[in-house]
Amino acid sequence: MNKIATKTDEGGMKRFLIFPALFPPLALVVFTAPDGFKNLLDWMVESYAIAVIPALLLAWVDWMLSAKPLRVMGTAVTAALPAVLIMLFMWGGSNDLWPILMVGLVGGLPAAVCSWLSDGRTLSMSARANS
Repeated sequence: MNKIATKTDEGGMKRFLIFPALFPPLALVVFTAPDGFKNLLDWMVESYAIAVIPALLLAWVDWMLSAKPLRVMGTAVTAALPAVLIMLFMWGGSNDLWPILMVGLVGGLPAAVCSWLSDGRTLSMSARANS
């Protein structure tokens, strides 16, 4: 029981708000960046419809990794690897590195940012620095 209470005290419940709120728009920004952010606002609703469940699953993974020293990297890899594997399955494989890299970044970069923001120690350190 103490193990769960400790994870919650480290910002556990905040991550279940941060990931679903920020992961979809951050993934959309990374996805549309190569095209100069064209149709960014048009895709915003779809990004939430597509990415809110994966965001909640990533929040759970991040919570499970909260006691690990490489939590941010673990969460980013957990997001990037399935994204790449799904892309390879859906497109029948790819010989080009660019699409694989972009799909990995669409999953991994927003997950890393959300993981970093959900860390209670990071938030408390920045609050101390501002005061």
